[in-house]
Amino acid sequence: MEHHDLRGIEVSVQLGPCDDSDIGLVVKAQSLPVGISSQSIKGSISGNEGFEISIREAANAEKIRHWPDVSIQNPNRRKIVYQAVRDALKEAEQANVSSVGFFTLGLEVSRVPSWEVAEEIVKAVYDHVKIGTGLDRIILVASSPIQVSSFQFALSNIKIIRDG
Repeated sequence: MEHHDLRGIEVSVQLGPCDDSDIGLVVKAQSLPVGISSQSIKGSISGNEGFEISIREAANAEKIRHWPDVSIQNPNRRKIVYQAVRDALKEAEQANVSSVGFFTLGLEVSRVPSWEVAEEIVKAVYDHVKIGTGLDRIILVASSPIQVSSFQFALSNIKIIRDG
């Protein structure tokens, strides 16, 4: 696990999976689409055109928020990710928890580019801690090495990304 200091807050980047039971508030996907039924399955379900198969991402944290529905097709996906992070950080402050975890598996499955996810999450955290915070720790849990690399780049270049 890699640690960064962002205005006095410890920001950790790690490749998942991650036990979230010691994190005060987590942001995860509500469900992850696995696929759509095949033609042979469709025929066995009378009257239906098919169905989507999805799984729920497990969570043991004290408080759980879900990423909003967003995909590569959404032209406002950056704003949606940024606002979801800001809302989660505000909720964490109000609930007086000391740690927040952002799990990106659902965003990666939705094919939102990893650099966009990393930049928007890091920008939102940076903007939040500028005004002061009671948070001690933020954990960024990626499900791919590319996402880890994107977080590392965003954290190392936040001033350029944010102000540039």
